[in-house]
Amino acid sequence: MSDPAPPTRSSPVAPLIHVQDVTRTYRSGRSDVPALRGVSLRVERGEWVAIVGPSGCGKSTLLNLLSGIDQPDSGSVSVQDRRIDVLSQDALARWRGRAVGIVFQFFQLMPTLTAIENVLLPMDLAGYGTSRRTRALDLLRRVGVADLAHHLPSELSGGEQQRVAIARALANDPPVLLADEPTGNLDRRSGAVVIELLQELWQEGCSIIMVTHDEQVAARAQRVISMQDGSIVGDVIQRERVPIDSMSG
Repeated sequence: MSDPAPPTRSSPVAPLIHVQDVTRTYRSGRSDVPALRGVSLRVERGEWVAIVGPSGCGKSTLLNLLSGIDQPDSGSVSVQDRRIDVLSQDALARWRGRAVGIVFQFFQLMPTLTAIENVLLPMDLAGYGTSRRTRALDLLRRVGVADLAHHLPSELSGGEQQRVAIARALANDPPVLLADEPTGNLDRRSGAVVIELLQELWQEGCSIIMVTHDEQVAARAQRVISMQDGSIVGDVIQRERVPIDSMSG
């Protein structure tokens, strides 16, 4: 099945993300397993996109291509009008530290570092300025866990760890936040808190691309892309983002 045309949008600038005719195949034993089959996608600045579909449909593979963790066999992947599929591994690592924030299902916090040290880590690696400790604390306050700044991950609940992980993902002020099943390892109440936080970030102008299997979580996004067997089979805009200057507070 060919990819449906994305919803029509008019934009005076290049899209935030442009994926063009991307394929990705993995080797499993003696067989080749296609993960993506000629996928094309445009995401504009300020969109909150949920990618949904059954296990093995290619949604996490697509997210990995957008983060530069994986690379396509063919086609192109551009973020902020920069081709990332042609970058070397060293260049990708430098680009990733500045250009994307990643939130994982299992948090992936450094277990021997406190919450604030986990948020400081990407800033230290990127050579962030002298105000980084103040920024780290501000981010922890923004996600509601500033009072836990000096706690280790083992001393935090799953929901608290995920909020620290979101603060870490925002540390270097990336243009896009990539979230892979951000509520998949949380109970319903903690997951709801995380989704409320993502919605607040989106309303403030953050661009978010989120993989989820949870229909209730996907329903909160602005746009839902459905995948099946390595192809995009649906692309629906559910709501428009409220302009930042029209919101109070």
